[in-house]
Amino acid sequence: MMGLVRQWLLGVTATALAVALAEALAPEGGAKRVCRLAGGLALLLAAVGPAAGVLNGGTLVQAAEGWREEAQRYELELEEQNSALYLAIIEEETAAYVMDKARELGFECAVEVTYGYDGDGVPCPWEIAARGAWTQEQRSKLERLLEEELGVPAQRQFYDEERQP
Repeated sequence: MMGLVRQWLLGVTATALAVALAEALAPEGGAKRVCRLAGGLALLLAAVGPAAGVLNGGTLVQAAEGWREEAQRYELELEEQNSALYLAIIEEETAAYVMDKARELGFECAVEVTYGYDGDGVPCPWEIAARGAWTQEQRSKLERLLEEELGVPAQRQFYDEERQP
């Protein structure tokens, strides 16, 4: 990039020197005015010409395309991270909900919830794993509650019972 700027500055400087020399050598009158006009146009072309070349498919357009592709890639990565964080939050909130329901039933347990997506792409609880100490009646009530309220069938509910001392 610095090479392009240096080349542009050298071109503008060389054109300005050539225009100044031609103007100094031109005779007074109409010839000098034509020389000034031609010199001004030459200086304008030297200053703007490289930028026009860059805009017509040169380095700037290629850089802009690269930036656009990179921005799209970052956007996809952020969407994936956002989706993963969203699921993690929902899993934690659902686990807290299940632990509260277990407390209401009279026992404590640790819960891990795994989410998946239904046919419409909506996240829904897929599996629930609980670890704790409970009676068979408490476990049955929790199984029914999770099936009715969260839609997780008993086949995808896993219980690891800890023996009380």
